[in-house]
Amino acid sequence: MRYMTRPITLTDDVTSATWLLLNGVEPGKRGAVSVTVTFNGPADAGVAMYSQGDATGPLAQRLRLSIFESTPSLMPFPVFTGTLADFTGRTCYDQGVGRWTGHGDGRDHTVTYEVIWSLPKDADVPDDEPKLGLVWEARTAEATAA
Repeated sequence: MRYMTRPITLTDDVTSATWLLLNGVEPGKRGAVSVTVTFNGPADAGVAMYSQGDATGPLAQRLRLSIFESTPSLMPFPVFTGTLADFTGRTCYDQGVGRWTGHGDGRDHTVTYEVIWSLPKDADVPDDEPKLGLVWEARTAEATAA
């Protein structure tokens, strides 16, 4: 089953975050959740996605994530594959994935991220619904150089 979250809007030198609920996580199951990110700013900015915080423990080590990025003109392509623990170790812009340039031309530039999760059949049943905190940060060339 696929879920869509509220859209994210960015402009120059802005950070925005959301929590994605990974609904229905059970051993042997998979699912997906998507979020759309739109950049519209007066100057070009590099955009990167990273985690709001670390996740540790048995579930974080076993829960597999594949994150795909797509645009209206590009087919989805992978920007991350690994465990929840692997991804949540990326907690800053410099460690971010799914990098793209938002052009400062006054138009919306939109990218959709799809997070596909799976839990092996032999994993323990989670105690509660896991969440994934994602951050998107847009940095202008001047901010990136500083």
